[in-house]
Amino acid sequence: MSDPACTLYIVATPIGTLSDISPRAKQILSSVEFVACEDTRRTKELLMALGLPQVPLVSLHEHNERNKSSSLIERLRASEKKTAALVSDAGTPAISDPGAIFVDACHFAGLRVESVPGPSSLVAAAAASGFLQPRLLFSGFLGRSVGEQIAEFKRWQAIAPCIAVCFESPNRITATMRTAASFFPPQTRVCLSREISKKFEEHLRGPISEILLALENGHLVKGECVLSFDLPEDLSTSAAENEPVTLENLVDLALSNLQTNPSAKLKDVTRTLAEANGINAKELYNATLARRRS
Repeated sequence: MSDPACTLYIVATPIGTLSDISPRAKQILSSVEFVACEDTRRTKELLMALGLPQVPLVSLHEHNERNKSSSLIERLRASEKKTAALVSDAGTPAISDPGAIFVDACHFAGLRVESVPGPSSLVAAAAASGFLQPRLLFSGFLGRSVGEQIAEFKRWQAIAPCIAVCFESPNRITATMRTAASFFPPQTRVCLSREISKKFEEHLRGPISEILLALENGHLVKGECVLSFDLPEDLSTSAAENEPVTLENLVDLALSNLQTNPSAKLKDVTRTLAEANGINAKELYNATLARRRS
């Protein structure tokens, strides 16, 4: 049943500095019947800091969103204010964060949906990269396996020219950059952004080979990372076409990914790397196995 009298506000919240929240966002959070949030503890801290401790909170996360959306819509319809807000722990909800399922359900139920724009690590990182391409491609969090990552890199190639942006954890950033360096030409430019809107904000930019070297030499990376790749129209199909990748380098890359993803199988990792770099899969498997046992 359509009910345009009810409104869901999608509210972006700070990703670092509290003052990044907009006056409109604060006003809406203060006036709604309830706030659906990823983590009630985190959102409670935010509302306390904003002087809004009285606003009711409802937990809505990736594990309960599908089952809880209908009951929240009914609660919204039955409420006096007929308004609710959706927030994530930080940034814009429903972008690699919970919320999209709930927003979709609200649209399907005929509710009014309004977006209250604000902080977004995706937009902030892409802007800070200084890269100029005709389109922006966002891939969220990359898969953990070498195969998943290379499959995504191939999709980027098909869309280039573009700026390709993805998220990565500090624990996996070096392994992911090794995979990217095995696939893209060494001169491919990348910008590693971290701690956006915080005291130690950093945008480390340069050729992919230099960024990887900095990470391997111990460049400190804390907090969630955003990677922006500058992919031109004449992007080659793999780094191997521009500069040969040695067997030793691929063995290092295979072992790094196996360490990062303990559930991955040696045979699968080496086969994927071998296919991407045009070498014999059995030779890479045997060399990696020998190094692993030594």
